[in-house]
Amino acid sequence: MVDSGPVSRRDFVALGVAWTLAPGAQSAVPASFPKSLKIIVPYSAGGGTDIIARHLADKLRAATGLSVLVDNKPGANGVIGTDLAAKSPPDGSTIVLVVNTHLLNPLLMSKLPYDTFKDFMGVTQVAVSPLVVVTSVKNEGATARDFAAKARAAKLPYSYGSSENMTRLVGSMFVKAMDIDAVHIPYKGGGPLMTDVAAGTTTIGVTSVLSAKQLIDGGRLKALAITGTERSKILPHTPTMKEMGFDTFDKITTSYSLYAPAATPAETLAALQTMVTEVVNGPEMVQILAAQAALPLGNSVADFNRQIKTDFEFWKKLAIENNLEKD
Repeated sequence: MVDSGPVSRRDFVALGVAWTLAPGAQSAVPASFPKSLKIIVPYSAGGGTDIIARHLADKLRAATGLSVLVDNKPGANGVIGTDLAAKSPPDGSTIVLVVNTHLLNPLLMSKLPYDTFKDFMGVTQVAVSPLVVVTSVKNEGATARDFAAKARAAKLPYSYGSSENMTRLVGSMFVKAMDIDAVHIPYKGGGPLMTDVAAGTTTIGVTSVLSAKQLIDGGRLKALAITGTERSKILPHTPTMKEMGFDTFDKITTSYSLYAPAATPAETLAALQTMVTEVVNGPEMVQILAAQAALPLGNSVADFNRQIKTDFEFWKKLAIENNLEKD
């Protein structure tokens, strides 16, 4: 892992290789493990987290024989679904798949019904993906700089939407970098956000490539810029913010991460991590993720919980630098 900020693409590849398990490892499900597994997605259906969760559930069913359910519980920046996970039995039967907003919520929300660090244990990071800034194809400007120049000249009311606090932060960073006057509009998930941006109801959207890809391919959205260190093979003509001279954006990615209730036994956490790591690094899942600009991870329970602390400090620094205050 890196010492500050999310890991780089080079680290992703190295770690993905290091964590790939031997064939058949997933068959060793402990006899005491629950026969069913619920993956709570605290965002709406159709977004990047939901897409990842459903592919993960399919592969876990096939690999383990367990009954695996995806349960969408959107609302309040992911807090509603995450709180359900925190209060679930700590036996491995319920886990929650979140993005980096999980670590931003205690920084940007005055009151949470759970303690982000005391009520959860990290299981593993499932995958990572860059964020993309999009607008409707109806709007002028092929790149972020072109679009911003047109926006400043037009002096029209603009807005940027977010599906949770991480994309709220990155959206704020983007409009500040582009010197655009835009108001923030919150959404319960990436799917509804992308629909409104494509329709022109909201001017700018920040989301994962997974959430935007279908509408980009369908000619309803255009990608203005992406985060990360290099261009995505999925969006090869879309420049990175770093290319345009804006630092920090190269360190920003969406991390799809699994957490369990804090009292979950260590052996149960280890079993979950092993099963997830096996399937996300399997050939089919690697291909599925690659087609949506995501890279598989699967770090150990110990490594992931160390990474949580590092990432929290990274997001805290950005929130302070961008003057984001608690609601």
